[in-house]
Amino acid sequence: MARVLIRMRAAMLAHQGATRFGTVSAIIAGLLGLVLAVGTLLLGLTAYPSPAAGSDVVAVAMAVWVAGRLAYAAFAGGGGTLRFELFRTLPIPRRTLANALLVVGLADPAMAVMAVAFGALIALGAGGGPGPVVAGVAGAALTLVLTGLSATLVAALVPSGSRRGRELGTLVVAVAISGVTVVGSLLPSLAAALTQGRAPVLSAVVRILPSGWAAVAVDGARRGDAVRTVLPLLGLAVLIAVVVRGWPALLARRLDGRIGAPRREHLRRSRRRILPATPTGAVVAKEVRTWIRDPLRLTFLVLGGLVGLGVAGVPAIAHGTTVMLPFAGLLTIVIAGAGGANLYGSDGLALRLVVLVPDSIRPDIRGRQAAWFLVVAPYAVVLTVLLTAVSGQGWAWPWVLAFLPALLGAALGLVPLASVTAVQTLDTAGGVSPAWPVKIYATLLLILVPSLPGTALLIVGAVSRTGWLEWLAVPVGLVVGACCAVLLGRAAERRFAARRLDVLALLTNASSPS
Repeated sequence: MARVLIRMRAAMLAHQGATRFGTVSAIIAGLLGLVLAVGTLLLGLTAYPSPAAGSDVVAVAMAVWVAGRLAYAAFAGGGGTLRFELFRTLPIPRRTLANALLVVGLADPAMAVMAVAFGALIALGAGGGPGPVVAGVAGAALTLVLTGLSATLVAALVPSGSRRGRELGTLVVAVAISGVTVVGSLLPSLAAALTQGRAPVLSAVVRILPSGWAAVAVDGARRGDAVRTVLPLLGLAVLIAVVVRGWPALLARRLDGRIGAPRREHLRRSRRRILPATPTGAVVAKEVRTWIRDPLRLTFLVLGGLVGLGVAGVPAIAHGTTVMLPFAGLLTIVIAGAGGANLYGSDGLALRLVVLVPDSIRPDIRGRQAAWFLVVAPYAVVLTVLLTAVSGQGWAWPWVLAFLPALLGAALGLVPLASVTAVQTLDTAGGVSPAWPVKIYATLLLILVPSLPGTALLIVGAVSRTGWLEWLAVPVGLVVGACCAVLLGRAAERRFAARRLDVLALLTNASSPS
């Protein structure tokens, strides 16, 4: 049965990536993952002052990979491509189905990339003889199996029916992804601190986590300590047995609808109208609510806020440097802007209200822009100004005041334009397509492009110590941001007007039962 399910998932993935954009996106995602995996592998080949330091660094990298895989499983939810609900009415023994789904989880393409990354354990033990190498091979294999099995469990735990349950799950997932992103972005500085022995608390934490047990085993083998070698590997094997043992009961609860069962929700009436009673005002009101209630969008809002604070605040806490504090709000804008790169892809058949109603495209585009601005801009502006003032980095004022309007304008223009370009449909459970992450990453980079003119002025002014040249970047950022918001918004209107029927047909086909 496992082979049938693996072939079924492969066919569904091939169907989702049948377009040219999907194929290119899958290739780019695979290459990016492979590059990151090879970079992790090289950590095991690096020379360290002591075996313990090398084990700590590899353990941190392993924690990032494992947490990222589990966070993505929770983010995708529903069992990924093969939704658990598909098997609810089939006459298949639950234990047989459970075992088959575990095998399917291990056959995920992401496991191949993670196997390359986990090779850092083998490389770490290569310098200590055959014993550490064997420990590295066993630890990498056990950690990989445990990660694949745990990802299947995490996907089953994500609520699928209750809106409040999905919102709570979204917040948990967003916090997890934020933590992975912050730790991943700060990995070089964390590795340096571990190598120099300046982070004993972090060293203890990563060794306590199951993701670091394999590195502890390699360290024990290099020291000739049999207990520290065998005990962590035995612990991984026990965790795998626990997961396999408990999975059928969890799957039964999911299939019986006892996880995330929908509850009755009471409608609330608005007490007072704030937005104007116009088509644009109606779109703004609808979009603001959607940004707060939709799991995908809410994830990006929380992710942007937490990652911005984390990347800027962790260096201040760990090293006492406040140089990154002024840029926390700017990072929030970039991440939240990328989160709006596929608004029309999540509309489904509701897009008919825009396509079939005359003269509704312009209010819809402008309303979505205004809603994104209302949700993101106040937080980003206040955070930027407040942290710049608190940080004491006076040199940063022209930089943040130039970047702020440029990035806001770029995101305002790219949110609708990217949404009508290479539209990525969602499945009936709200899951994302394989090409969706590539579109998000591309939008992240495009949002940064309009800040380049101001960046050039800032760099030249800083190098030449010409203050007025640095402050000249501020009006340049304002002009560039305003032009991006208006011109890209108009480009989105024209593109949507020309392709609205194609987009509607795409969403209709995706919403139709197979």
